[in-house]
Amino acid sequence: MECNKFQFYTTHQLTNYFATEYRTSYGGKMTDSATNNEPNDGITPSSPSSFSIFTNIFTSPDKAFNDIKADYPVVMPMLTLIALNALLVIALYASIDFQWFVDHMVELQAGELTKSEQDQTRQAFEMMSPGMMGGIGAFSVAVVLLIVFCLQAVYFVIVSGITNDGFEFKQWLSLATWSSLPSLLGTLASFVVVFTSTNGQIAPESLNPLSLNELFFGLNALKGVGNIMASTDITMFWSIALLTLGYSNWTGKSKANSFFIVILPFAIYFGVRFLIA
Repeated sequence: MECNKFQFYTTHQLTNYFATEYRTSYGGKMTDSATNNEPNDGITPSSPSSFSIFTNIFTSPDKAFNDIKADYPVVMPMLTLIALNALLVIALYASIDFQWFVDHMVELQAGELTKSEQDQTRQAFEMMSPGMMGGIGAFSVAVVLLIVFCLQAVYFVIVSGITNDGFEFKQWLSLATWSSLPSLLGTLASFVVVFTSTNGQIAPESLNPLSLNELFFGLNALKGVGNIMASTDITMFWSIALLTLGYSNWTGKSKANSFFIVILPFAIYFGVRFLIA
């Protein structure tokens, strides 16, 4: 999918954009004269802070989505998701028994590689330090999350182009990031696994105790269906529910229609993965 709409801001519009981002992320107040260069007769309205929205997304999602509509903030949820997931990767490789990890990764591929290829794989891993692998992994996680959020936003932009609901990329990016916050439960559970390990023998593919594979299936997490289940967190269903509620709240569409629109890209993604597994 490609973004089919780009918005160019003037200097004045950019000033307003970053001002509203600051206000919604940190709960600051701005007057109409600051944003519109017009007098406001002493009235200083403020938008709900991102911290209150963060709480409400878990406890009162309808209120959260109503509050988000004030400015459609993106910075706080996106940075929180990226930072915590990147820190998790760094913490994993800082705690892992690196020699065990190398042996584990080579052993998992032993049935598919010749002895010579296994030795080459081992040498490739051993050329990198745990810190280097953690840094590369953290950067990769950040890039992947950004791409996923942007793809979700682009999908909704395409839908908006069909339905003419008037919403644009930033609004949908806000919906995508806020609705992804339940995944932090899996991230926090993974931190617990890392910090409670006594020997550092932590398999990255089974790090998340809330993955479908860890909870229900116990398949080989590196191959086929097992890999799909290992990379699918049970909190994904919570996020789908939030996307449905948010989409319905903003567009006025029924919950059923909203669910169909939200679930379609997930169905396509998992359908393709199962076909090639």
